[in-house]
Amino acid sequence: MSSIRYCKCCLFPETKPDLYFDEEGVCDACRSSQRKHGIENAIDWDQRAKQFDEILSEAKSRAKGVYDCLVPVSGGKDSTWQVYAMKKIHGMNPLAVTFDQFDQTSTGIHNLEVLRSIGVDHVHFTLNPNIVTPLLRKGFEIVGDHYWVNHVGIYTVPFHFAVNFGIPLVIFGENPQFEYGGPELSRDNLLMDRRWRQEFGLMRGLREEDMVDTDISMQDLGMLCYPSDEKIHEAGVIGTFYGFFHKWDASVHTELVKTLGWSALPEPPAGSWVDYENCDMKFIDIRERVKYLKFGYGRATDQLNIELRHGRIERSEALEIAKKIDGEVNEENILEFCEILKISREEYDEVMDSFVNHDIFERDGSGQWVMKFERM
Repeated sequence: MSSIRYCKCCLFPETKPDLYFDEEGVCDACRSSQRKHGIENAIDWDQRAKQFDEILSEAKSRAKGVYDCLVPVSGGKDSTWQVYAMKKIHGMNPLAVTFDQFDQTSTGIHNLEVLRSIGVDHVHFTLNPNIVTPLLRKGFEIVGDHYWVNHVGIYTVPFHFAVNFGIPLVIFGENPQFEYGGPELSRDNLLMDRRWRQEFGLMRGLREEDMVDTDISMQDLGMLCYPSDEKIHEAGVIGTFYGFFHKWDASVHTELVKTLGWSALPEPPAGSWVDYENCDMKFIDIRERVKYLKFGYGRATDQLNIELRHGRIERSEALEIAKKIDGEVNEENILEFCEILKISREEYDEVMDSFVNHDIFERDGSGQWVMKFERM
C-alpha cells in the first residue's frame, strides 16, 4: 500500500471495514448524513415518525404482559435517552435491560440510577463470573476486542427477556450502518434481528460455539445464544432502531439527559475526544487502540466525524485533533486490564502487536508503532 485514501468530507480511511466510497471520493456514511439532514435524497422523517407510531400502537395491542416494549440499556447517554423517549414522549411502558459491564465505572453506576429514576422497571443481567474472564481473554486474543461478550450480550439477552415476558418490541438506538457506514441494504434497515446480529454484532464473525473449550460449555453460553426462530415467531418479537424513524443527534440527547442528573466523565478517556461517550466502560481505550492499529483510526475519529456531519466543526480542525489523540491508551488501564485477564504485560504487548496492520504502520527508532502515511 503506497498511501491511504480518505473521505473528502470526513476523516474515515478506506481501511475501515464495510465502508464504501463513491466516484467523488465521499464515503457512504457522509452520503447517509446528507440524506439525514435533507441535503440530498432527503429522508421523509414525518412519514417515518408516523410509521413508528403505528409500530408502537401495534406493540401495545400485542403485549402479553406488563411491558409493551423493551429497551437495552447501559446507562450511557443514548440508552438513557431511549428510555426517556419511550416512557415520556411516546407513552410506552418499557422494561429496561442491562447486560453487565465487567468494567463498569462509578459514572456508569450513577447513570443507571438516573435511568431508573425516569420511572421504569430495570433488569441488570450478570453473566456467570466464572466464564466472563475467559471470554474477555478469548475476545481480546482472537479478534482484538475484549468486549466481544458485551456486544453479543446486549444484542441477545434482551431478546430472551422479550420472548419470556411477552414483550413484542425491542428498541435499540442508532443504526450503526447508517451513522458510521455499511452495506447499502443495511443502511436503511429498520430491523434488528438474528441476521443483523450475525452480520454486525458478533465482531468479525466470532461465534458463541467458537468460545467452547474444556472450561466453557454451550450450556454456560445459553443466554448468549439468540432465541430460536420458532420462539421469536411464536412470541411475535421484533427489534428495531429508534434512529431509523427519528433523526438521531447524540449531542441533543446528551443535553436532555443531563437535565435528569445524568453525568459525563470527568475527562475524555484516552484516545477519545468527548467526555460523554463510553462513560460506563473503563477499558474502552484498549479496544480502540486495537482498532487504531488494525485500521489506522480510533474513537476520536468516530466522534469527530459525527460533529463534522452536523456542521459543528471544520474538517481541518478535526483532522489535527485526530492526529494528536487517536489511538492513545492509559498506561494504568493497561496494567489493571492485564491483572483482570491474568496475563503479563509482555503477553498483552504480543497480542496488541499481532493485530498491527503492517501496510499502515511501522516501528520508529524507539520501537513505537507509527503510521507510514500522513493522514489527509
